[in-house]
Amino acid sequence: MPNSVLIPVGLYWIIGVTMVVGAALNAAAGSDRLAAVVFLGTVGAACLVAALGLQRRWGPAALLGYLLAILLGLVSLSNPGVALLVVPLAVGIGVALSRPSAKQWTGGK
Repeated sequence: MPNSVLIPVGLYWIIGVTMVVGAALNAAAGSDRLAAVVFLGTVGAACLVAALGLQRRWGPAALLGYLLAILLGLVSLSNPGVALLVVPLAVGIGVALSRPSAKQWTGGK
């Protein structure tokens, strides 16, 4: 697996596990913020699917990776402190997935 795929895979594993565990802990604590729990769980699961798909050379995983990077970047804009961390990560994921070695790995053009 080339580094241009390894970096997004690692980031998506970290983001996905963090979001899914956060959603589970919020739900277990009886949080009344259902929308936040559902969002965390759904986006976290999508990150895990993207990470696993990129590892297994699943073609649509690259598109899912782009979409998740855009989604994470847009959502983080509501909090300037989070945006300083997440926007560069989202841009880095997009740049890494657009490199020729990543496109060759995922079968993209």
